[in-house]
Amino acid sequence: MANPRTTARTIDRRREAERTKYVRLTTEREGYGATNHGRHAYATVIEWQPRFVVDFGCGDNAFIRQIRRRGIDGLGIDFANDGADIVAAMHCVPLAGGIANVVASFDALEHLLPEDVDPVLAEMRRIGRPGGHFIFSISTRPSRITVDGENLHPTVRPQDWWVDRISRVGRVESAGARGRYITGTWHA
Repeated sequence: MANPRTTARTIDRRREAERTKYVRLTTEREGYGATNHGRHAYATVIEWQPRFVVDFGCGDNAFIRQIRRRGIDGLGIDFANDGADIVAAMHCVPLAGGIANVVASFDALEHLLPEDVDPVLAEMRRIGRPGGHFIFSISTRPSRITVDGENLHPTVRPQDWWVDRISRVGRVESAGARGRYITGTWHA
């Protein structure tokens, strides 16, 4: 049986190695993290009439900047991009629970280590209000970008796998029916 402290140190080292890759990408590759993968989600989010939106894995925060222009408050969280409102890992966000009417994440969850998927979804659920909405886009294929021979998508899984994971913390209402987004509401 693995020693829990050794396992925790191992995952912490792996998380830091991942963060280092993204910090390097954002400094060495102009425009990395600037793509607004949520650009087709505005109508859906606005339809929900949220007061506060939190975007996990926001990159340079383009989605939240646009949400703010539409009169909705929000924060972007990213572990490697200084354009985020909060620079923090997605599994440990320094925000009070239940503050977000909408939790979003666009093309970020597949960048997690496999063992971080469930903790991050639980953290998203903690930040989201019970019955509040979520909207995600998740790539199900390897990234075209590699760093030192390592793919940027360590968790490449089929959509059904993601829907199963998300269903543990919320009710999935649509998985791709609204374009490319998985939407639903958090469990109470």
